[in-house]
Amino acid sequence: MPRSYDIKSRSGLALLLLRLGVTCCFFGWAWQHLVWSVPYGEVLWNPDYFGWLADANGVSWEAYVAEVATDTRIRLATRLLGTVYLCLALLAVMVPPGRWWGQALLAIGALLLGVIAFAKYVNAGHAAAMLVEYGGQVLSPLVLALALRCGARAKWPVGIAVLGFCCTFIGHGVYALGLVTTPGHYYGMVHTITGLGAEGATTFLLVAGILDVVVCVGLLIPRLRAPCLIYAALWGLATALARPLSGGILESAHEAVLRAPHFALPLYLLVVLLPRKLDVREG
Repeated sequence: MPRSYDIKSRSGLALLLLRLGVTCCFFGWAWQHLVWSVPYGEVLWNPDYFGWLADANGVSWEAYVAEVATDTRIRLATRLLGTVYLCLALLAVMVPPGRWWGQALLAIGALLLGVIAFAKYVNAGHAAAMLVEYGGQVLSPLVLALALRCGARAKWPVGIAVLGFCCTFIGHGVYALGLVTTPGHYYGMVHTITGLGAEGATTFLLVAGILDVVVCVGLLIPRLRAPCLIYAALWGLATALARPLSGGILESAHEAVLRAPHFALPLYLLVVLLPRKLDVREG
């Protein structure tokens, strides 16, 4: 059995969790690109970002929007990107440790996810919390690439995984606490799943937001690390499943799949940061 799939060793289990999270993330985004849509148009049709392209084509901005950046071209490019994400999902499963080309492609995948995060950020009215929230998804392929290069327990993959973990939970926490405008679908999910009214949903989100911040702080305290990461993994899984449970299985299943890093990263950190005496067999 390849070392990266030998779950009897801690390093093998950690790599397997990373592969699971990254593969599901890429596959979920492939699903969204191929079946649904991604708001690339919000960036392409924004003169602050692509006004230079209209100038380069020697046309007015209105002509650029009408003729150059057409919906048809965007849809075609979106479908092509969906195919790329499918290939990246397969790569995350199959690439063996120590292959520089595999690590380079995973890094490119992280860059592509960063483009999605930026498009979502623009679509959300340039809300910084939205950009931060996607940190876990964007950084997961980079964590996997570094783990394949340096080892799952090396300082670089662990450090970047901590950064991605904190970005995701702090981003969620900022929204849940109402420090920026809480998206309406947060309340909708809480109401649909729990049956709570407006006041109860607000309290629920407030508590969840506080805990999102607490687990990030607890990660830095050795005695609190394990319970915080276990809670974070369970909460990450719950919030991922909340999408299809509240929005319809067929319409929203991909939303749960692409959020796999939200629970895979805490589990990875739990494995690599456990006390060494708890190893079954060190890999």
